[in-house]
Amino acid sequence: MTIYEKYKGKKIDVNYETGYHFVIDYLSENELQWTALAKEAEGAPSQEKEPYSSYEIGEDLYNVNWIEESGLVVSQIADFKNGRVYAFMTWPDENARGKRAELLHKGTLTVLD
Repeated sequence: MTIYEKYKGKKIDVNYETGYHFVIDYLSENELQWTALAKEAEGAPSQEKEPYSSYEIGEDLYNVNWIEESGLVVSQIADFKNGRVYAFMTWPDENARGKRAELLHKGTLTVLD
């Protein structure tokens, strides 16, 4: 079952230990919307719709990936069964190795009705 089929119409609260906090809504099989609730990056929007791709990699366990207009890339493991989320983010940064900054973080995942 796709992540959209399983969670359409529900909001997903994603709260990372790094202080970033989002609500994600899967709008279709290939579009999601995220809304920042805390710790927005400087100059970043507080909400965006993104094309995404995902795979079910286990029971209620999904790999979700998207590229934002800014060039930020998100690769997320959403473990709904255990209420955990893990993400690797990378974005353009001329001073970083490979000209890409990175952040690896984990947090909690809660389905809101």
